[in-house]
Amino acid sequence: MYRASFLALNRGVVLLGLLFVALVGSTARGDELKLSISGYDPVAYFTVGRPLQGKAEFEYVWRRLRWRFASGEHRDLFIKDPQRYAPQYDGYCAMGAADQAAAHKDTVDPEAWAIVDGKLYLVHTRYWLGKWRERAEEYIRLANADWGVVADLPDPVVVRSPCAASPPTNSVTLRDGRRLLMIGTQVPRDESGNVVGKGDMRAQIKQVGTNVGACLKAAGATVDDIVARTSFVAAPAEFDKHADLLPRYVGPPSPESKWSARRNCPVQTSSWKLKP
Repeated sequence: MYRASFLALNRGVVLLGLLFVALVGSTARGDELKLSISGYDPVAYFTVGRPLQGKAEFEYVWRRLRWRFASGEHRDLFIKDPQRYAPQYDGYCAMGAADQAAAHKDTVDPEAWAIVDGKLYLVHTRYWLGKWRERAEEYIRLANADWGVVADLPDPVVVRSPCAASPPTNSVTLRDGRRLLMIGTQVPRDESGNVVGKGDMRAQIKQVGTNVGACLKAAGATVDDIVARTSFVAAPAEFDKHADLLPRYVGPPSPESKWSARRNCPVQTSSWKLKP
């Protein structure tokens, strides 16, 4: 399943490296209870119609998850009827849970949400929320069927710096037993956070490629394992002039690779990386 998060820079190029890496071994479960939906208040989506950050002093444990609330009133509403207010799939990505053989637990953006038939759904990014909405009924049906198995899979493990924090880079376990690494959005910024190569597509591709490489290294992976990619291109003609750089950073195109021209959209690439 393709995932992308769009981050525009003036006249710039952005590559999104979402690299799927098969990992060896199992993921141990920790004893510490997980903070659900990054500490956001699940009741606020219903009562005020927008996400609100919860507070540590208003916390409640339910289904072996820690839930936080913006007020004691919201906490009490949740305690009285958690099934009404809790997001579906324990707050994991509603799209990831619907991916059939590749169904998995994934992190969510608390700003990427929807209420359908009185139930709260959260998705990995706001871009993919739009895609989820296009086929919401189908995704809900698939996720409901998959969740009985997916619920027992290990939680996603977030890979921190040097990877960008939003969307995060995650190691996930799929329903079919594979463990994959998904590298989130990489943009043409250097280690100090400065934009590199404004108006220079080649320079930006190089910088983003360097950032993708750093994420791969952090995960113990290399570019040689990438098997597919998807690119979204704002300026196809200019992009084609520098397409020779891509194999160096995201591997050669495969039969599964593709690209799409989109107006006012920076170049972005989703890639799959597999290890034996």
